[in-house]
Amino acid sequence: MRSHLLRIILATLALVVGVVQADAQSPTKVKIRLDWKGGAQHAPFYLGKKGYYRDEGLDLDVISGSGSSDTIKQIGSKAVEFGLVDALVLVQGAQQRVPAKSIAAYYQTTPIVLISPQAKPVTNPRQLLDGIKLGSKKGSATFQGLVALLAANNMQLEQIKLVDIGFGVQPLLVKQVDAIMGFSMNEPIEAESGGMAVSLMPVSDYGVNTYGLTIVSNPDFMQQKPEVVKAFMRATLRSVAETVKDPAAAVAAVAAAVAETDAKREAKVLEHTVPYWQSKDTETGGFGWQTEQRWRDTIDVARKLGLIESALRTEDVFVNTYLSK
Repeated sequence: MRSHLLRIILATLALVVGVVQADAQSPTKVKIRLDWKGGAQHAPFYLGKKGYYRDEGLDLDVISGSGSSDTIKQIGSKAVEFGLVDALVLVQGAQQRVPAKSIAAYYQTTPIVLISPQAKPVTNPRQLLDGIKLGSKKGSATFQGLVALLAANNMQLEQIKLVDIGFGVQPLLVKQVDAIMGFSMNEPIEAESGGMAVSLMPVSDYGVNTYGLTIVSNPDFMQQKPEVVKAFMRATLRSVAETVKDPAAAVAAVAAAVAETDAKREAKVLEHTVPYWQSKDTETGGFGWQTEQRWRDTIDVARKLGLIESALRTEDVFVNTYLSK
């Protein structure tokens, strides 16, 4: 009787130990909400799902977004653990006391560019004073980029011929306008697909010294689960490096995860995206490295745009704690 009871106890203990071990080995589920529909600009997150995040004990769910303003709300409410948020939106959120901080600068500079035909290029902001018809969607992120560009070069919106257009490159293709505002990895590719070779003038080359997209998290989550945040960033760093090394595999990972992906187009998107992961700061600090000066510049631009009313401390918007030097 005793031996039978002992066998039952041992079997029960073995079952409990097995459950505990299985639970310990099961990956931690985390979510990242993108700034927009998934594409090659987000390739590292999709490529990393094939192993890098799981190697770090994470089960990553990549969720398409509908704008940075939506993503930062999701971070603030703890609906997701990580998100991609434009730096200016993050600064605006900090002023409104939304609990969110950047843990890495995904784009080291803003990807907003002025796009014009190669046959008649706009290569300097001062050319806009010569009657150039410039298309931009008022209220959009690229319109904010235009206003920041003008402010950085002591120009006023009233001094240029602005044409309020929707999204897309058709107004440029049909010569309704002489140039348009857009993102480096989007509209130029559309224009070239439409048969127009284009010239790009990055606003970052003319005084708009802001970060672009940032990887953000909720400070409470960062404090409660620091090892999860570190694991996420370690996997992301590996994914970024592998994306640069093998862009074809990265695009294939996006195509496998996102419906109706045009792999040929996304290969071009990725080619335009990679340079934004790199800067003098990343040469020394590694992917995502952030500096107080660059964040001060970003905050200053936000003030000039009227997005915030008063200055913020840089520690209110970013930390480098989870990056590997």
